[in-house]
Amino acid sequence: MIIRKAKPQDIPAIVALAVESVTAIAPIPELKIDREAMRDTVDLCLQPAHLCLVAEQGGVVVGAVVAQVTRGFWFRGLQCSVLLHYSRAPGGWVRLMRSLAQWVQGRSGIKMAIIEIEDCHGPKVLRFVERLGFDRPSSNRTFIRGAS
Repeated sequence: MIIRKAKPQDIPAIVALAVESVTAIAPIPELKIDREAMRDTVDLCLQPAHLCLVAEQGGVVVGAVVAQVTRGFWFRGLQCSVLLHYSRAPGGWVRLMRSLAQWVQGRSGIKMAIIEIEDCHGPKVLRFVERLGFDRPSSNRTFIRGAS
């Protein structure tokens, strides 16, 4: 398995992984998946200011990490928001996450990076991302229109 920068021709595979991740891990039935919006976001994240990596095995894209970088709202510097981190191949997610952490740590302008870990993941996953440097715990609450 190799981890590499994504290319425009990888976009359909990344979108398929994104759809799989949002339907398999923590589905939100009130929200309709918009593949075109996913394509647009992945296309944006192919730009050098952002990050879009894929895990490839046997010539097939089996995992991806996508992160968007914006100016910090309440601080000077940049903020990195991880939008997708998913792999269907054993070991792919771990390798992608290590590459993400190295990328963030290698960019001194990024002052804060945020990643969402769904509650369905166990403490082992949380310990792993904490060892990578994502060690400030927070509690997120999500508003979903139409949810009761």
